[in-house]
Amino acid sequence: MYVALLKGGRGFIESTAKLNRESFSNYVKSLELDKYYVGMLGIGYNKVLLPNERGALIKEMKSEGYSDFRIFPETERAIYQTIIYLEPLNERNKRVIGYDMSTEENRREALDRAKDTGDPAASAKVLLLQENESDKQVGFLIYLPVYKNGKIPQTLEERRQNLAGYIYSPFRASDFLDQGQRKISSSDIAVKIYDGQLKPENLMAQTASNTTASFMNAVEENYSAQKNLDVAGRNWIIKYDALPSFAAQSSVGWTPLILLSGIIFSFLLFGMTYWEASARAKLQTTAAELFELEKQKQALLEKEQKARLSAEKANKIKDEFIAVVSHELRTPLNAIAGWARILKTDNVSTNTKNLALEKIDKNLRSQTQLVEELLDYSQIISGNTNFEGKKVIFPDIFECSCREIEEKAREKSIEFIKDNQLNGHTILGDEDKIKIVICNLLSNAVKFTHLGGKVEASAKEEGDNIQIIIKDNGQGISPEFLPHIFDRFNQADNSSTRNYGGLGLGLAITNHIVKLYNGTIKAQSEGKGKGSVFTVKFPVHKH
Repeated sequence: MYVALLKGGRGFIESTAKLNRESFSNYVKSLELDKYYVGMLGIGYNKVLLPNERGALIKEMKSEGYSDFRIFPETERAIYQTIIYLEPLNERNKRVIGYDMSTEENRREALDRAKDTGDPAASAKVLLLQENESDKQVGFLIYLPVYKNGKIPQTLEERRQNLAGYIYSPFRASDFLDQGQRKISSSDIAVKIYDGQLKPENLMAQTASNTTASFMNAVEENYSAQKNLDVAGRNWIIKYDALPSFAAQSSVGWTPLILLSGIIFSFLLFGMTYWEASARAKLQTTAAELFELEKQKQALLEKEQKARLSAEKANKIKDEFIAVVSHELRTPLNAIAGWARILKTDNVSTNTKNLALEKIDKNLRSQTQLVEELLDYSQIISGNTNFEGKKVIFPDIFECSCREIEEKAREKSIEFIKDNQLNGHTILGDEDKIKIVICNLLSNAVKFTHLGGKVEASAKEEGDNIQIIIKDNGQGISPEFLPHIFDRFNQADNSSTRNYGGLGLGLAITNHIVKLYNGTIKAQSEGKGKGSVFTVKFPVHKH
């Protein structure tokens, strides 16, 4: 039963995201130790730490209310195994907070055995730090190891490397025995408990009746027996002696038989099982409730963290977009304003006027394109883009889009290769929106291709689809950026002083339109400096 209690405590620790004094205290209080578990002084947690972790632990414990917390004995050692929690935190138990149990031989042996096996381990008899001079008695402790990641490692080496601490319980041996005897109201049988061999120095506890001076002379040989009991890896010998009062009540020869039969249901086991069922049920219910609460708390925490990260990302994107829009809209306006001031001056030559008008016209078109891109995006996010079911001749749109981009390609000395294998093929859609798709892809190909590069555009029938492929040998796309190529506001360079203009909306708009017409779009690139390929497919309209 006590081992089951410690296992429940280990489950609580493993399921708690951040163990602290308050949560540990609340858990132990819910177990009602005084009511259900005799002889137990409490439940504690023993933390394993390295020398360089001592300062952080002391600071943390003081922040939790242990104002005078210290690790003792104050000697240097390779590893510390220090008590940080012990509940209920009465005057006796306060004395042991901070004590390194590995500094005492019997405790260290049990700690090592528990660590290496992963099983509960009881100590040999010890003098508990909780004892005072007026009421001193020996005791014992039971340890259960707690490992990192909530799992018991498979190998000995892994168990040693992944030890996080121990959940444990201290017991005062005589109190443990006396309370157990009172539970079963057996005052006619005297009991002694030995740890290991049946020697006086190994005596851990005995019932009060054993202390009478005439006891040994009053017991007959037929009325004594003993039993070995394994207690968490330690061999206990339980010695039973019938008192004179027991013998006086018996006048028939079968009394020894009754005594020996009773021994089968040994004193300690009987005392423990007397209330085990109800205590175990309560423990399991409490552990399940705490585990469920911890799961709910963890789920809420993860949800809040995801929402916060999403909000921070959205805010960052908004700030970057505002910076980009400000830069892109200001650039053509500055050029228009500059050339307008030149036109206002006197003695402007005809060539200068023509150049000024040409530059103003070019920047006005650039400004118009930016505004139209914003309007297109506004329609997308507001849900006002509808599927237009008109029949349009696709090769005509492709040819028109290519003609518009050829001039920009010539300005950068880019070789532009067009391959139109379509002949009157039609799709259902809106001519302007289909043109936006082709023009956006062609514009990007020319924009991100260096001087003297090459851009190829092809259109052909592929099964039940019209397939467009736009290929360039430009700057390419990094593997990190490729999965986000169709996200809103995204460009590989988001700074406000970028090498290439644009709002970062073109491909997001393109992707939306393609999907609106039940098409597909795919981007491919072998990396930076290796060009890119965009493939778009639209369903062919069957007559």
